[in-house]
Amino acid sequence: MKYEIYHEIGANIDDLVKLTQMREERDPKVYPNVTSVKLVKEERKGNKYITVLETCANGDIPPKLRKLIRPEMLSWHEYGEFDFDKNEYRYKVKTFYLSNVFSMHGRVQWTKIDENRTGRRMNVEIDIKIPILGKIAEKKISETQIENLNLDPGRMPQEVEEARKLGKL
Repeated sequence: MKYEIYHEIGANIDDLVKLTQMREERDPKVYPNVTSVKLVKEERKGNKYITVLETCANGDIPPKLRKLIRPEMLSWHEYGEFDFDKNEYRYKVKTFYLSNVFSMHGRVQWTKIDENRTGRRMNVEIDIKIPILGKIAEKKISETQIENLNLDPGRMPQEVEEARKLGKL
C-alpha cells in the first residue's frame, strides 16, 4: 500500500528540519501511540545525517490485548538519512518481529514556501506479505500514521517556539 500526504506548516524550514531531528524527545510527546524513541546510532557524512532509531509504538493497544502483544512485537528500527542539500529524509523500517513479511520505506521532502511557511510531502510504501490480514494491517498502519502526521501542522509552529525559548534551535 502506498500513500502520499502533504501539509503546509507555519514555521521556517530550517527550524522544522532541526525540530524533526529531535525524535527521541518529540515523537512520544506528540504522537499518542508512540511510547518511546531511542537514538541508537547517528553519523554525519558531509551534507548527510544518518540515524538508526529504535521506536516502540504500543500506546494504543487495548489493555486486554497487552497480555498477548508484548511491546517488542510493535517495535522497530528506522534507518534514516537526511540530505541537507535536498531537504529530504529517506528511511527504511525493519521490525523486530515478522521482518520477513513486513517492509516499509518512505521519503519526506521539505520545501520552503516563504520565510515562515514550509511544505512537507511524505511518500510511504508499506507491504505486509500475509494473505488477507496483510492488507488490513497495511490500512490500519497507514491510517494511524496519517492521523499522527495530521497533528503536525497545528503543533509544529508551537513546538518551534518552545524549542527556541529553550535554546534548542
